[in-house]
Amino acid sequence: MNNSQRTVLTRLLTGYTLLFFVLRFFEHVTPSGLLGPPLFTTGLDLTYWAYRLLHLPQLLMMNHSGAVLFDLLVALSGVLALLFPLRRKWIIGFSILIALYAIGFNSAAMIHTVTVDGLFLVFLPFWFRDSERFSLAWQGIRYYACYLYFSAFIWKVFIGNAFFYWGQGAGSFKLNLVDYLYYHPDTLLSGFYRWFLRHEWALNGGHVLTILLEGAMGIGFFTRKFDRALFWIPVLIHIITYFFADVFIFELLVLNFAFLNGAQLAAIGQKFKLYLPNRSRTGGHLS
Repeated sequence: MNNSQRTVLTRLLTGYTLLFFVLRFFEHVTPSGLLGPPLFTTGLDLTYWAYRLLHLPQLLMMNHSGAVLFDLLVALSGVLALLFPLRRKWIIGFSILIALYAIGFNSAAMIHTVTVDGLFLVFLPFWFRDSERFSLAWQGIRYYACYLYFSAFIWKVFIGNAFFYWGQGAGSFKLNLVDYLYYHPDTLLSGFYRWFLRHEWALNGGHVLTILLEGAMGIGFFTRKFDRALFWIPVLIHIITYFFADVFIFELLVLNFAFLNGAQLAAIGQKFKLYLPNRSRTGGHLS
């Protein structure tokens, strides 16, 4: 992968991640908005234990000044990565801060939310200066994306057996959207939802379809021929789960960029002017 493609990828990933960080800021779920959450969990994850043992929650979340500074550093490092996409120190700093935020958010949320899973790994290839190593690591991100969805398929079909329970789709819909229907009974969307409640076969069929779509991601382990379709399958999955299960996990789509090939990256770079301005003081070379 050449520097032009790397520039486009850096700006796509950083911009996408910053967009959701800003949305989270206005939803008051970044450190400056959480205001020192009283409950915290670690579970058995060694990464989370290291986060606790280093007293990072006290520095980044419990301390108001530290929390505000942390939010500002995330935004600043992200902007610098956008402006200087070939200066590795900015993307490395941004990735570390985003990973710390993901750990802190999950700990305060008392659950390992899947929506931030991609943020832990997707920036790691950008730590490599060598183009060959970067390309190999980036291919690893593609395989990780395939694994993430295909493992969900395996769990629901062979372990949790949710695939074989026909009423699961309607049950999940009622559990997750009852509040919306109660508080917003007259909206167009509520009318749309009521139709599905009268036709539960559509909800249950959609549930089965979603699981099969997750299974289709396993194709990516064997060939890249269908990457154009594999790019859109997670998008469809997340749209379905958002509207019919009230689960917002669009941040996970940051992994989808791994399904773009060189020609597609070049086309995106040209269309959205992502190559310029490339203000690297090294004349376009990695530093």
